[in-house]
Amino acid sequence: MERMDKDQLLELAPHYLAMLLLVFFILEVSQAVVGEVAFWLESALIMVVVFAYRLIVVRLGFAPSSWE
Repeated sequence: MERMDKDQLLELAPHYLAMLLLVFFILEVSQAVVGEVAFWLESALIMVVVFAYRLIVVRLGFAPSSWE
């Protein structure tokens, strides 16, 4: 298994932070629109955001080199 170096971690950190903030934003918006959201629906929303974020960032060309 390949070790991650400091440069690679610094390249990935902003993307994981953006993904985390996007998850919180989507969950807040869904609760504001729908009201109380079930745990399983929240889990599904989180999975969709996480997978979609990576695909979209790669497609737009903003992905870190380790994601390509």
